[in-house]
Parts: sequence; C-alpha cells; structure tokens
Amino acid sequence: MNDLKNYREKELSLYIISSVLIFLISHRFINVDADNFADTLSLFSQIFVSAILSVIAFGFIFVVECLFTSRFKERLLYLFGFFGLLNPPGYTIFSKIKENNYDKRFSHNKLMVKYPTLYENMPITKKERQDYENEKWYEIYNQVRDVSMIRSSQREWILCRDIYISTLVMLISYIIIVMLCLVEFNIYYLMFLVVMLLVTNFGANRKANRFAYNVIAYDANNPKERKEK
Repeated sequence: MNDLKNYREKELSLYIISSVLIFLISHRFINVDADNFADTLSLFSQIFVSAILSVIAFGFIFVVECLFTSRFKERLLYLFGFFGLLNPPGYTIFSKIKENNYDKRFSHNKLMVKYPTLYENMPITKKERQDYENEKWYEIYNQVRDVSMIRSSQREWILCRDIYISTLVMLISYIIIVMLCLVEFNIYYLMFLVVMLLVTNFGANRKANRFAYNVIAYDANNPKERKEK
C-alpha cells in the first residue's frame, strides 16, 4: 500500500457524494417520480443543477473535514473520553490484555516474556498508567508500522474515522441550514444522518481496536528480537 490516505479519493469521496445525493432526493431537488422522466429536458435540468449542488456540498464538507487535526478528530470520535468513560485503545490495551485478553493470537504470558519490564514499570494512578500504556503501544507500533497487515488495518481505521467526521459535519451543517430556513426540515434525512453517525462511530471504534491489537499480535509473534525502550 503506497498511501494510507488514498481512501480520500475513493471511498470517502463516494460516501460524501452519496449522502449529498440522498439529501437532494429527500428534499425534492431531484424528482424521482415516474411522470417526471417523461420530460427529458426537465430531467436533464435537474441532473445538471443537482450535480452542481453536489460538487459545492462535497467541496464544503471535504474542506471542513480537512481543517480538523488528527488529535481533534480523535477527540470527536471519543467524546466520552472527556468524562473518563471511553479512550482510544492504546491507552488501556495492556491493562485489558492482562484482565481478559480476547485475542487468541497471543497471551498475557507471552507479552510478559516479550516485554518483561512493561508491566513491572506500569504506574498505579489512572492518568499516568494510560499515558504510559499509550506510549509503550506507540513504541511497538513504530517498529512495525511498515508491515502490510498493520498499514492495511490502520487505513481501515482512518477511513472509518473520517467517514464518521464527515457525517458529523453533514449533521451539524444540516441543522444549521434548517435553522436558517434554507431548506425544509426532513425528519427522514435527519434520522439517516443520526443512524449513520452512530454506525460509523461504532465501526471506527471497532477498527481502531483491531488496529491496536494487530500491532501487538504481529510484534508478539515476530521472532526477531528487539530491545525495549
């Protein structure tokens, strides 16, 4: 994989354009009634106007999403993390592996052998422990980041994260334009955005977790020895 972010030209673009088209159809910018197709000129006119609106909306959403830093996107994805209820997997991964490891590719005992000082030096206080775990996880990731499996799972997680962020931008934008009376409120489109927001958040969290565990699984089963930092 040559570029982790080539998804921006493919999957993410298609998702945004599809969502914009659903908006146009649900708000009758595109009339899909059978009688309308009898009027070819009217149909082409609708397609032309809708294409222009789609490009404008796509550009706006894409630019706004690009303004967000990776750290800010992470905070939006883990909103509950501000209240201590949810954090990115790297912050708690070693504690969870010790308590109840569901990944059958490695065991806690195997990690104890692979990283003998990791658990010994783990802080007791929650904040220090989470920062420590994330730092150690990143050290391991930095050693295996160019492995095909790792890059593939990282790409999937970044894609799902950015789809979630784009959905959030669309939801906020829709609420604003409705409040400004620029379009008539459509409950079904709002429900569509809310459902997609929940689904993409759940998907991004699962992909992030899979990515984090892939890093540990690959390194734990890699026979090549390396020094702990």
